Amino acid sequence: MTALSHRFTRPAEPFTVTARDGVRLAGSRLGDADPAVVFVHGFMGWHRKPRVGAFTELLSRWFTVYAVDLRGHGHSGGVCTFGDREINDVQAVLDVARNDGHAHVATIGASMGGIAVIRHAALLGGVDAVVGVSTPARWEGHGSESVRRMQWFTTTTTGRRLSRVAGVRLSDEWHEPEAPEDVVEKIAPTPLIVVHGRDDHYFEEEEAWRLYRRAGQPKRLLLASRFGHGEDGFTPAFAERLARMFYQSWGLAWPG
Repeated sequence: MTALSHRFTRPAEPFTVTARDGVRLAGSRLGDADPAVVFVHGFMGWHRKPRVGAFTELLSRWFTVYAVDLRGHGHSGGVCTFGDREINDVQAVLDVARNDGHAHVATIGASMGGIAVIRHAALLGGVDAVVGVSTPARWEGHGSESVRRMQWFTTTTTGRRLSRVAGVRLSDEWHEPEAPEDVVEKIAPTPLIVVHGRDDHYFEEEEAWRLYRRAGQPKRLLLASRFGHGEDGFTPAFAERLARMFYQSWGLAWPG
């Protein structure tokens, strides 16, 4: 994992925090702007995965970014629950940002991380904007080859063993908690942005529409013809677009 990790070129300060259910989490704090972003990665990711690390570094031009390894991933403890108990991870890092004095904090999550930030905003709240990138609206009903391959990694003995070799520790329990589409309406009046690629090879465009239709205002749906899935679309232009949308939503002067 170390050989494949992004090397930050901007100052990055490691931090650790313990979630309310006792799981120890590890991450990095980048940037020194007043508004802040809590960023959470997708399944089989970590906060210094090359594209993830590069994207959070881009965002740190306009925000203090708190990027964390979700439970069961990277240098954090615990086991992965696919966006269920990960809401506690989001809350723990949000608390760090608030304790550091940030008045405006957004959460951004990709794929499984998108599940985590949407469910967190709906069930626990306390954020000022939410972005779900390439986020499925429901647990079942996905027929893509990529999802079938992911299911093999998470449900078979061989797949789970390989997942652990790759650094991902999976929970042995699954109780099918509330799906993102079943709780997304509770996020309002916090601004919600749903981002999806029409060429997403995991989840169809309809997943984004299912979230958008059931969400309350204010909300925005960003669809791209060529975005891919999750970190595939993490470009400098996308980072700046999100930053401008946050600043505008919060009535803050754009720093340029």
